[in-house]
Amino acid sequence: MTGQRRLEPTSATIRYVCEQFALDDGERAGEGRLVPIVRGAMGRIWRLSIGTDDYAVKELFWGHDEATVVREAALRDAAANAGVDSPANLRTTDGRYVCILPAELGGADVRVFSWVEGRPVDAGEPGIVRWVGHTLGVLHGLRHSYADVAPDPWYDQVPTPEQWQALLAKGKAARRPWASLLEQRIPLLNAQCAQVKPIDRTELIYSHLDFQPQNVLVDRSGRHVLLDWEDAGPGMPDRMLAGVLASWCAEEGVVHADRVREFLDAYRLAGGHGRVTGMESFSANLAGYLNYVSAQAACSLDTEQAADMREYADRAAVDTLTNPPTTDLFDEILRLVG
Repeated sequence: MTGQRRLEPTSATIRYVCEQFALDDGERAGEGRLVPIVRGAMGRIWRLSIGTDDYAVKELFWGHDEATVVREAALRDAAANAGVDSPANLRTTDGRYVCILPAELGGADVRVFSWVEGRPVDAGEPGIVRWVGHTLGVLHGLRHSYADVAPDPWYDQVPTPEQWQALLAKGKAARRPWASLLEQRIPLLNAQCAQVKPIDRTELIYSHLDFQPQNVLVDRSGRHVLLDWEDAGPGMPDRMLAGVLASWCAEEGVVHADRVREFLDAYRLAGGHGRVTGMESFSANLAGYLNYVSAQAACSLDTEQAADMREYADRAAVDTLTNPPTTDLFDEILRLVG
């Protein structure tokens, strides 16, 4: 988090957000409510209710870059025009997607979206994998790109053995709950780091990079809605395809062959052009996992972070170290797509 900047759910905050995003004429804002719904490593979603109207307010923990947000919104809009349902991005009165709350209201960076009332999905429910394959195919078929935007190093640059050892030493000294697990996992983590291959910048497209089950809802009308576009960026189609296959077609270490076939059929029919060719296609999966472990452990050690941030990081580090990805799972996916 950028310092201790937070969103304070007060009536003054509600009035300010309503004013900045032109959500209300001012008469109902004083009766509005902000209720926390869910949080992740990058931010917290609040439900803003003003009379009969609801909005999703996202509190960004790590600041923002407006140019990146503009590119993300453009991708979302292009996908919406191609039939992909997602929450609408709302702009401030001066045309921005993000506003920074005044210090007296917590100082957080916030975004506002249309509210989607819906239920979570299960990767095994009928029809969902076909929708996921179709949607990823549509996104890849757009071939959205920005030639001058470099890929995020999160997806192909990973900690060195020396960095893991330094993190372990700090974790032990601070008696963090993940330290003993990290010590056990370091041989595996180093082996996984060695499997991560550099991104080929000639094959990049700009797309949604966090297409996981927790980022999909079914709304009241039965439509599937894709959430959480903030991680949109340049990626290789084969690596995005491999990541989505692993997220949606495998559970508890078991790859479901019927899901893989259904997914790929829908992906190809929708214009998807990625091909999973070998273990290198899972580089982004592995890099994302490895960097997430490192980032959460580092956050838990950062005494300048708020207590709830460090507690969340401790839990996240323990959970991810307890359940690492396995190359056996990737090998089985490769066998099925080959």
